[in-house]
Amino acid sequence: MATLRQTIDINANNLTTQQSLSTQVINNFTATQGGILRETITEVVGAPKALLAHGSYVEGTKVYMKNAGTTHDIYVDQDQASVGAGEDAYTRLRPGDWCLFSWSAATTIAVYCTNAAGSSLEYGVFEA
Repeated sequence: MATLRQTIDINANNLTTQQSLSTQVINNFTATQGGILRETITEVVGAPKALLAHGSYVEGTKVYMKNAGTTHDIYVDQDQASVGAGEDAYTRLRPGDWCLFSWSAATTIAVYCTNAAGSSLEYGVFEA
């Protein structure tokens, strides 16, 4: 068992003429199974790699993804109907970018790269 602790600190001075903004949000999530993997993604738009299949995990599973490469972008696509078609909503991870999100597990998560040379994707799935 592990605890994921998300901490977001926002401090903005002189962002607006009204007031400074300072807030902190902390969210703890206890995971009973999961882990982090790393692999090279060479699939491109139109032929994405199905990374996490729908129905394989429970709703509310947390997914962590990081583009650990240095050159090419990685796209994370959750639209099961048109995965990789380039016309639906996706998350773009530039080199060094990362994300952590709650996944409904009702759709397949697919990934693809901007270049067939590939990029390294670090990802983790944490289920309560």
